[in-house]
Amino acid sequence: MEKTLRFIFMSEGETAPGASYEHRYRELIDEVLLAEEVGFDAFGTSEQHLAIGTATTSAPEVLYPYLMALTSRIRFVHLVTLLPTRINHAIRVAERLATEDVLSHGRVELGVGRGNTTLALRAFEVSPSENKSQQLEGIEVIRRALHDDVFSFVGEHYKIPPRSLVPRSVQTPYPPIHMATGSPESVRAAAELGIGAIVGGFYLGFEFVENMIRLYDDALASATHTYPLQAERLVAIGGGMHCAETREEARTWARGLKETVGLSTDAYERLSKLSSDYQYMGAVKHLDFNDERYMFEDSSGFIVGDPDDCIAQVQRFADLGADSLVMRIDGLPHKELMKSIELFGKYVIPKFKNPRGVARTPEAILADIRAARPAHYAEREAFEENMKQKQPAVSGVGAGAGEA
Repeated sequence: MEKTLRFIFMSEGETAPGASYEHRYRELIDEVLLAEEVGFDAFGTSEQHLAIGTATTSAPEVLYPYLMALTSRIRFVHLVTLLPTRINHAIRVAERLATEDVLSHGRVELGVGRGNTTLALRAFEVSPSENKSQQLEGIEVIRRALHDDVFSFVGEHYKIPPRSLVPRSVQTPYPPIHMATGSPESVRAAAELGIGAIVGGFYLGFEFVENMIRLYDDALASATHTYPLQAERLVAIGGGMHCAETREEARTWARGLKETVGLSTDAYERLSKLSSDYQYMGAVKHLDFNDERYMFEDSSGFIVGDPDDCIAQVQRFADLGADSLVMRIDGLPHKELMKSIELFGKYVIPKFKNPRGVARTPEAILADIRAARPAHYAEREAFEENMKQKQPAVSGVGAGAGEA
């Protein structure tokens, strides 16, 4: 069966000044329920600690079980769980993931990262020069805990004696694992581990995304994997997806997302100077976030427009080899977010999930009918000629009938 593109609705519960966090969370619940109804494959949120102005989702592990109880089909992806040891011990991550897997009947996935804001890293006293190695050890601990009945680990950051994880997860061999990858080195690491790679989100253009996917594929093909393969190319649309009835309306609303983009990338250049492991983040300093044409059309950070625009933009990512699109749908009034989710689910998702089930215009159908006529008539003539050749020759019928 051909693999189809997955659509992941991502929100960080961005709360406008003057609004209450309680009200925004209630809105987010309604958005997730609508996303399930109209065909989104999964919902995900990030683990954002002490964020200012862009995110309120500090405890996804609390939010998800509530949503799991209200839904039946949509999956839940942690986008992402932070693995510095001072923020999350790897065993606790494995325990929570397995519990969520049980409660959701196998509908949870784990994305991991090491943190991309100085607000969180400094508050938790995380060293930017150590959290990369902490993340890699954490992934190994989590996989051993989920995969092996009895597991242990000895490394620089973890020294775990033989233990057995409880509860055990539902999915086989265990819930899918993905890693946030912003540099060529990290995307190769994800491929070598045999886990999914979350690429994009840096507004560096489609060529950057294409190169990252190519690096992932090449490294995946040449690596030897210890654990069952869970390869997937997830592309993050970090600026936002907004689908409206007209292109003009969509862009008018999406212009309001540029402030969020500026806030979310504000720490990148500072991080690039704190550790060589974050050096790649300095590339954003060359971008003009006020260049609307670039941001909406070429940055690979947005999907904005009417349904036909959105279909064309999604196709562009599909052509690059994306398996899943992680689309941030946030930062606008709840009413507009609900309209965007509904339009995208009604008109865009079916074009990639079941294109034969999408109603076509009478003009398009008639054009195809006319185009098919010559071949049909040629086939018909050939059939009739063949039937004539098969008929036996009849001669002299009735001749000499009275001479019997």
